[in-house]
Amino acid sequence: MAATLLTIAPNHAISVQRDPQGQGTTTTRIPLCPGLTIVTAISQTDGDYESIKTIESVTDQEVRLKYSSERMVQDLMDNEPKLQKATMSRTVLTKDLANANLYQQQFYDQLPDPIPGTTAIGTSTAVLNQLKTKGEAELGFFIAFTGAPSLDREVHPNVFDNLMTGTFQRVEPVPVMLPVIVNNVRVQLPTIHIMGDFVGDKTEFFFLDDPANSIALKWRYGIDAVPEEDVKKFAKSGMRLNPDRDSLQVIKITYRCGGSLPNSSGPPGQTPAPSGNPDSGQLEKSLASTGRVDVYDIFFSFNSDQLRDESEPRLKEIADAMIKHPDWKLSVEGHTDSIGNSNYNLELSRRRASAVKDALVKRYKIDPNRLTTVGYGATRPKETNDTLEGRARNRRVEIARQ
Repeated sequence: MAATLLTIAPNHAISVQRDPQGQGTTTTRIPLCPGLTIVTAISQTDGDYESIKTIESVTDQEVRLKYSSERMVQDLMDNEPKLQKATMSRTVLTKDLANANLYQQQFYDQLPDPIPGTTAIGTSTAVLNQLKTKGEAELGFFIAFTGAPSLDREVHPNVFDNLMTGTFQRVEPVPVMLPVIVNNVRVQLPTIHIMGDFVGDKTEFFFLDDPANSIALKWRYGIDAVPEEDVKKFAKSGMRLNPDRDSLQVIKITYRCGGSLPNSSGPPGQTPAPSGNPDSGQLEKSLASTGRVDVYDIFFSFNSDQLRDESEPRLKEIADAMIKHPDWKLSVEGHTDSIGNSNYNLELSRRRASAVKDALVKRYKIDPNRLTTVGYGATRPKETNDTLEGRARNRRVEIARQ
């Protein structure tokens, strides 16, 4: 059955069905709450890198989030690219989530915090409602920062020197569905697709169709700004060049808060009460029932087997399941996308599987004899490797009972 939007409930829960590549039907929520993790893929010539945004706290006054990214950067003075890591916190005022029309999407450690009048991971309730009721809205967007900009508009450089604004129109009269892996299940999420122009640069956004949590699931800035002949030239040499000035796409969302909406119906207009963490125990249940589970929230550094900090909740869940079932023996399987050399990818997938085993043994005292590892590289893709979302689904760890 094709994926369709079921409801946008009064408590702002987004309800979706699994897409045709999933199995069965499930209803999920994507609440703005502590523990919500949003993983974004950005395409580079030498492979995709992922930034991770995690909501740390939510109060009546503000939302606090952590940003983490690891990517390869080529310095003009160096022969080889180097891994650049960035970790920082950001505060967004609750009143701006309601009304602001400036989407400050840049994460830069020398920015003042908070920046009143801006949002960080999407747009505001007011902007989304304008797009849905009037078909257009004014939207602000920021180019990359340098130095230490001030909040004072009379002082230069200031934050707003990097601001671009434009009028954006809704493209389709109905929500556009985008594929996202939510709590390790591939689903289709409803978005509002808009197009506009920033100082001559054609730009589009896809905002999650939820007034309380309108995440920017995809955007492209400076569409087709890079000449097609340059893109083709790089492609002949085996390198991918992004035809846009900048673009990103949310590929994974996980959360350990809120709850699932039961499929049973209640009185008209009444939202059923949440029934607990929808991801709680799901890994254990899948291993018990089918003997296998795909895991997308074990994160590695770019082109590396080094585990990132955001992997810890899932590692702990695997360990807890093994402690609860002392008779279980598990195989940890590593998979990559197809970017790069096939032999390198095969070895990388093996090392990543071994890194998961090593963490379970050393951090959680799991008997190493209960864990085996194998790497398949890019030989067992879930989807095409021609798209960001396809490559994201192919980069995974699979856990199987033996």
